[in-house]
Amino acid sequence: MQRDRIINGLIATVLTAGVATAGQAWPQSDITGSTDPLNIARFPHAWIVEYDSDDEYLTREFAYGRVDKTRRDIRIEKDVRASATIERATYRIPSGTPVAEVVDHYLKLLGAGELFSCSGRDCGRSNDWANHIFKKAILYGPDGNQFYLAAEYEEHLVALYVIERGNKRVYAHLEALDLETNVAVTSNSVLIEDLAGDGFSVIGGLDPLGDGNLPETSRATLRGLAEELNIFSGQTVYVVCHLYSSAETSAVIEASRRCSEQAVAALTLDGGPLFVPFAAGPLLPRATGARSRIELVLPHRLDHD
Repeated sequence: MQRDRIINGLIATVLTAGVATAGQAWPQSDITGSTDPLNIARFPHAWIVEYDSDDEYLTREFAYGRVDKTRRDIRIEKDVRASATIERATYRIPSGTPVAEVVDHYLKLLGAGELFSCSGRDCGRSNDWANHIFKKAILYGPDGNQFYLAAEYEEHLVALYVIERGNKRVYAHLEALDLETNVAVTSNSVLIEDLAGDGFSVIGGLDPLGDGNLPETSRATLRGLAEELNIFSGQTVYVVCHLYSSAETSAVIEASRRCSEQAVAALTLDGGPLFVPFAAGPLLPRATGARSRIELVLPHRLDHD
């Protein structure tokens, strides 16, 4: 009788372990020789499933725009080709993790240097990103489940692609390019194109503080952008500051007002557009994550086809 109870207990333990194993992928070790590119902190408990690096300066392509396929050709809306080394890591994310959490993690680390980002079908087809841009079939999934970020980080160009595959597994792919010489990849040129075409654009490279003040580095970035924005002379451009914190909403909106006014002061030049400060505070979040930012808006362009 006692032996039967022991055997039944062992069977129950094995079955329970089997169900747990089938339903959840436990964190595993990184593949041998791999490391986090540029020591960018990975998503908690993720592990590296593919890795490679090339220290030879070769011509590399870096995308900072939507990817589309026209007939048999892949067309990148905006890209740059430059001599660079490259380091790439593909991470498996713990099962059950929402894509939004992974995106938010990396935006907090890389968002200040954003050159371009997209999510879902706005990025184009996942098949094109997986098989033509990154050449990694493991990154292919439903178009609505993807996110892409191109950013400048510590004098490198960084590309991040996050996807939830059809089998519900989530992967994050990170690429870091070390350029041999500086190239003209700046958020300013992208910003002006997007502002003129879409009627809105986020200013990359800024880091508004929680109290609404702008560090000198951010104000310097704005002053450097001011002259280029003179092409919008005679138009009204709204300078919208988005801030997020655990403080009372009214306090965050007040800090956001201070942020937008400081930004307007740095952007305003004689003969330039009329900049109008607008405090959005935390009231206009993005689906890709709540992160503080300053955005330029041309209202009359928003309904333009």
